[in-house]
Amino acid sequence: MRKLTKGQQAVLEVLERGSRPLSAQEIFLELRGTEQEIGLATVYRSLETLQTGGRLQAIDVGDNQSHYLIGKERHGRHHLICLVCKRVVPLDHCPVGDLETHLADDHQFQIAYHVLDFYGTCTDCHTLAKAL
Repeated sequence: MRKLTKGQQAVLEVLERGSRPLSAQEIFLELRGTEQEIGLATVYRSLETLQTGGRLQAIDVGDNQSHYLIGKERHGRHHLICLVCKRVVPLDHCPVGDLETHLADDHQFQIAYHVLDFYGTCTDCHTLAKAL
């Protein structure tokens, strides 16, 4: 793998420290005023390069913008995403791996990757909504 640029390294470090997927704007704000400060355009370029290189995965948590997390699996990780609090729960296995193999065989199609996310309400948000 190629050596990371200063911007790419800064973006990865922010994501490694984070407890949830972050948008480009959130990453930019995390870096602002630090020794690793980079411009917003550099954040976007770094995210694109890291995602294309398989170091990051982009997901939509329901707010119409990409949020990024570190992911090196061939088909990415799969998630449960709360539409209220935006919590992301990674699934520890691929529930559609057999389907991918079946589709590739049936249609003579080389599948590069797939994405699978489920959107709904986490237990905490569901309980809170019922209490209101």
